[in-house]
Amino acid sequence: VLHIAFNLLWWWQLGGLIELEQGKQRLILLFLFSAIASNLAQYFLVGPYFGGLSGVVYALVGYCWLYGTLNKRSQIRLPNNMFIFLLGWLILGFLNLLPTNIANYAHLVGLLAGFLTAGICKKLKL
Repeated sequence: VLHIAFNLLWWWQLGGLIELEQGKQRLILLFLFSAIASNLAQYFLVGPYFGGLSGVVYALVGYCWLYGTLNKRSQIRLPNNMFIFLLGWLILGFLNLLPTNIANYAHLVGLLAGFLTAGICKKLKL
């Protein structure tokens, strides 16, 4: 329950920033792209026993951090210290130092999906 609440808090906060500045369509596209990519990666690399919103949350993290870094005037941003904290959490998961099973590949591919989407949006000036 705590994990779901944590993910929903990030979805509300970061997704809200994207929705306010760039609209629902951008948020929905980021959601769909990252959900499909992160869940397929986790499924094919590890197996079917996982679930949650973590891949999408990491996509929001990657998108907000990179988009804000590339677009200084944007209100969409994630402070570097928060980004480093979440990146550290990702690394701890891969090192198997957390007391629970983590969908590490969903997190990683979600983060990469967020980076890719931010880069494409910057390149296309969207």
